[in-house]
This record gives sequence, structure tokens and C-alpha cells, in this order.
Amino acid sequence: MRSMECRRHEVQQARAFGVGVVIATQNPMDLDYRALSNAGVWCIGRLQTDADRARVVEGMRLASAVDAVDYDAMLRQLPQRWFLIRNAHASGPPQWVQPRWAITLMRGPMTRAEIRRARAA
Repeated sequence: MRSMECRRHEVQQARAFGVGVVIATQNPMDLDYRALSNAGVWCIGRLQTDADRARVVEGMRLASAVDAVDYDAMLRQLPQRWFLIRNAHASGPPQWVQPRWAITLMRGPMTRAEIRRARAA
């Protein structure tokens, strides 16, 4: 497994060459907040623990030295299935977004009869 220091430099180098990088995780503690400060667009869902919120807020504050937005308060108020979008290239505070279809239609395992019907089709 590669170190976070190495990954941070890889993200910086990719950014220098204009390469887009998508970083997604369910555990923000796995990410180096210094690497996150290189991100232009942040899409943050609901965070469960104070440690996760602190890690993300620290990265966002490093990324925007001028922002006076209270990210911690915004993340604490974030309801389920809503996201906080922060665009480094846009002026103004971060925006709250609720995707139209933030639901799953998966209901569990198929029954034997459903499998037979699906195989017949």
C-alpha cells in the first residue's frame, strides 16, 4: 500500500498536467487533507462522526484561505440524501443539493419464480 504522502504528490502532479482526478470514499479519515486541498469541486454527503467532519473541514479551510464560511455548522445540518457542493472556481458560499433520484430500487434477492421469468425473457 502506498503512503498518503506519495498519493498527495501524485494528485498535485496530475493537477499540474491538467488531469482530472475523482476521489471517493466512505471514510474521510483515509484521505490526506493536504491532498484534498488540491480539489476544485467538493461533493460532500452526510458525515456521521465528529472526526470525519473535522478532517473534511480542515481540508476545506486549507483549500480556501479566504472563505469565512462555517463549514462545520453546514455539515452538521446536512440532512440525509443531501450534498454540500463547494466549487473553488465559483464565487459565493457552498451550495446544498438534493439529487432527484437519491433512492435505490433494489429490494433484495430475487425469488425462484422471478429468476425463471427473467431467464425466459
